[in-house]
Amino acid sequence: MTAHFAPDMQSVAGGAGKALAGNIRLPVNLSDRMTPRQLEIMLMLAEGKVNKQIAYELDVSTATVKVHIRNAITRLGAKNRMNAVAIVAANTAAFYNTVAWAA
Repeated sequence: MTAHFAPDMQSVAGGAGKALAGNIRLPVNLSDRMTPRQLEIMLMLAEGKVNKQIAYELDVSTATVKVHIRNAITRLGAKNRMNAVAIVAANTAAFYNTVAWAA
């Protein structure tokens, strides 16, 4: 079962030019769009962690986590936090599936 906000994996595998949100197309090189820290935080959000957990694990304040999330949302061109997490999760899954298929 897939969530309604995540693209199906068939479109990820064969849809190099498929629009996801605004001007974002799959697959996206996430390291070109955001800083390593923003990507780290977005991946932690994709794992289901909340701001307070992320702040504790990274030894930063929750305000810092919120700023990183807000900036990542802007850089991805996402509509909101959930959309940004979906973009990151979809691109991470596309990356891992591409690596698995190549092996």
